[in-house]
Amino acid sequence: MPRPLIPVQDIYDRALALLDAEGAEALGARRLAADLKISTRTLYQQVGNRDRLIRELVAQHFSRLRLDFREYDTWESTAWHWCLALREALRAHPFLTELMTIDDRESVTDSVNDLMKVTVREGIRRALARECCRSLVTVTINHAIIEVRAMREPEHSPRSAAEAAKIAANFPMTIRWILSGVRAASGG
Repeated sequence: MPRPLIPVQDIYDRALALLDAEGAEALGARRLAADLKISTRTLYQQVGNRDRLIRELVAQHFSRLRLDFREYDTWESTAWHWCLALREALRAHPFLTELMTIDDRESVTDSVNDLMKVTVREGIRRALARECCRSLVTVTINHAIIEVRAMREPEHSPRSAAEAAKIAANFPMTIRWILSGVRAASGG
């Protein structure tokens, strides 16, 4: 009698744990299947190939982040807190962040749409709100990717460590500039 399939979520949870602990190389089918005590065939049947597994891990991670979306007193404060939450979520799983592709942008679409609604409700023109939200997500993701790569470097030269610190410190300033620029462009 064949063994029953394990829950797919167990596969994703173990894959994320391996990824966090050992990096992308740990996501090989043989390694993951052995850890789960299933065959590679069963693994492929349940989650597909490695790329599909990674795309689903990214999507799940962003769907969990969506639960953290909250509105604050102003759209600037809402945007500020959302950017900080997104950055921290990306920094929490550095190897996963490095595996993101442009195709993963759909994973943040719902949160960006929520942020857009708040921005438009504040009186910001829809076209400006759209560009603002796109800029915020792009800057946040790009900064996070640079930061997680810098965190993983085993040895920092004094120059690269200083540059990594400068990039991290630059993030809040960049977000504030975008928000101020949008407020100014909207006539507020």
